[in-house]
Amino acid sequence: MMRFWLVTLTALFLFAPSAAEARKVALIIGNGDYANTSRLVNPANDIRIIAASARQAGFDDVIVAADLAVNDFQKAMRDFRAKADGAEVAMVYYAGHGIEAQGKNWLIPTDAQLKSDLDLPYEAINLDRLMESVSGAQIRMVVLDSCRNNPFGRSWRSGTRAVVNGLAGVEADDVLVIFAAAPGQTAADGTSGNSPFATSLAKRLPQPDMPVQLLGGLIRDDVLQATAGSQRPFVSASITGTPVYLVPRTVPAAAPAASGDRSALEELLWKGAVADNSVRAFSAYLTEFPAGKFAGQASANIGRLTKNPAAAPVATIAAAAPSRKFTLSNVRVECVKLTGRLGLGLPDQLFLRFNTGQRFPEGKSEIYSIKKGESWVVPESFEFDQPVSFQLREFDDIGGSDNIGTIDLGDAPGTFTKTLDGDASDYKVTYTLTVA
Repeated sequence: MMRFWLVTLTALFLFAPSAAEARKVALIIGNGDYANTSRLVNPANDIRIIAASARQAGFDDVIVAADLAVNDFQKAMRDFRAKADGAEVAMVYYAGHGIEAQGKNWLIPTDAQLKSDLDLPYEAINLDRLMESVSGAQIRMVVLDSCRNNPFGRSWRSGTRAVVNGLAGVEADDVLVIFAAAPGQTAADGTSGNSPFATSLAKRLPQPDMPVQLLGGLIRDDVLQATAGSQRPFVSASITGTPVYLVPRTVPAAAPAASGDRSALEELLWKGAVADNSVRAFSAYLTEFPAGKFAGQASANIGRLTKNPAAAPVATIAAAAPSRKFTLSNVRVECVKLTGRLGLGLPDQLFLRFNTGQRFPEGKSEIYSIKKGESWVVPESFEFDQPVSFQLREFDDIGGSDNIGTIDLGDAPGTFTKTLDGDASDYKVTYTLTVA
């Protein structure tokens, strides 16, 4: 599962290089004028506001490219790789169609036809190649406003399906990756000239006093509010814990931060740790706020994640603030319509994947086989320390897995029934959420 918020902030150790010392470069790509599938209206607008925002944030070299065919896309990445080599910060922003297939993420050039998923290596851009273009920089940022519906997958032959919704999560070392939506979800193109994700990024990128490590969490909050919770950005980060400020701080380095600023920073850092739900994220919180109001919860979560409760320091456990426990139980998955594997009516092979990284069944070789009209009664209950989401996924015929649908549990207790219809299937999922 994707990792987030490897942050170790200290109030007296600030990193704010001058323009003479630092070189920041950005490649901003917007694909909207597609020749063979649905056009996207807003990428052309999005790249304008992101480019202006990047310049305001102190990027020295901002390259803007629109409506790239596959050869132009490849050339843009190759040229930018040379610019990024040795830079302090290198950022790539991409707005356009993006899909998951063959267990990988692909960005779609404007001339792609993609009559089959076998055409992907020749007509699309593997996300790994895009990430290589920033590999020579000290701080590497890849921002993807591209978790939109797969416009090609439904026309592919049944034996080579891709997911219908969104992009898959990635695990990348030394790169900050910000997705417009969580794995398996889709992102809105927007109805007011810009996508909600681009609007937030443009607002937050030049914000003073903001370590780049906190950028994703701020965008996440903005987009959740703008979309009434329907779109949840996701961040994968494994970068330096030393705070990096795109825009220098407005207070002298020797001056202690105001208590209000520290309180807001603690809230942001805690939100990031909860969203990532990893040992490193909670440890980063404790490093900065060893006696903070969430210190007890952070320590307890570290113990839980390491499956060793003794790992949590006794002192911080004693200071634990009251926490809630979310229990998911009585999960029942009813197959109304199969995904149509190979057109032979073969059963679907299902498993659950939570955004905490947990899956059921746990073993990658373990699955649940189901046919039309049958139900899968999940024999387990699942406990969490915060609201989570989970995907119902089905193994495909080329070694990967497809997302049938994502359910965001939220924090309201009760028994719910949701219909999931991704990957040309139809499933009814009933479950109970208890909050204590």
